Amino acid sequence: MIVETVSNIEISNGGELLLRLASSGRPAYQYVYRAAAGVYWDQEQYAFKLAARADDDYAKWFAHILNILEGEMGLQRRLPDEVTWINIPDKVKFEILDIAD
Repeated sequence: MIVETVSNIEISNGGELLLRLASSGRPAYQYVYRAAAGVYWDQEQYAFKLAARADDDYAKWFAHILNILEGEMGLQRRLPDEVTWINIPDKVKFEILDIAD
């Protein structure tokens, strides 16, 4: 099992949810799309992302990304106290923190 540290969590201006990694990732992360679950690796941003959805339940999307990463990539994430939150409302932040525990 690979453990990666999340450096920041962001909702982009286009509504995508991004989980940026401190390590800049690995080349094999590009293959996460094969799960056909809407999760992609963005090499330029060193982030896993999920495109905007009809609903805005970002905490649910966060949980979905974690499930895909663990199930398909054998990847666990570490969410340190110093994570940077970008464009994340407090309500969503606390929901994500509950999921991450």
